[in-house]
Amino acid sequence: MEKLNIIADGSIIAIANTTKYNDTLSFRQNWSWKDLSNFLLEQNKDNLVIFNTAWDDEWTIGFSINKITDASFFRKFEQSIEVTDGTLYLVNWTDLTSTLQFEDTKLPDEINETLKISIENGFYSVVVKQLFDHEDFDHDAGTGVDYIVELLQRTENPKLTANHIHWTEDFPTDESLFISSEDLGDFDDFLDHISSEPDDRK
Repeated sequence: MEKLNIIADGSIIAIANTTKYNDTLSFRQNWSWKDLSNFLLEQNKDNLVIFNTAWDDEWTIGFSINKITDASFFRKFEQSIEVTDGTLYLVNWTDLTSTLQFEDTKLPDEINETLKISIENGFYSVVVKQLFDHEDFDHDAGTGVDYIVELLQRTENPKLTANHIHWTEDFPTDESLFISSEDLGDFDDFLDHISSEPDDRK
């Protein structure tokens, strides 16, 4: 099993087909929460698997390609992704928001450009398993595998889509501004808009 470590700022990380993600980018100075939700979940359907980690920390993610693991888990979800250039990247919340905030910024960010796995092109079911109870605050993140990502190749698109960021309360979809030309660079209010307590969706 290949393992990667990533810092989850804002308690958000994602698995990304960065080539297709970058193709959807169009720099704008103003983004409402509705715009952001549509961009992450609709425009990047099958390009981006995004979820909330238990808290901000450095997490160890294990990747299992075309093999279902027998590790016990606390919760899981399933989504689909398409691989088009033989690579998937792990990215965090700063990576995602920087591409919206700064013109000519794309994924992967140079800081996280080594956080990638090589994988055959095609459609995949993506099963993300959290191996620990997120109410166990004694859990020592990064000392072992915290999350397992099973990538199971399919002959056609399984069309497993998401209408919210997994393991969050409902993502805001109103017209209030997430990024504005008067306040570029301030993303600290993100966790004021979604609960820091993950929900029980599986």
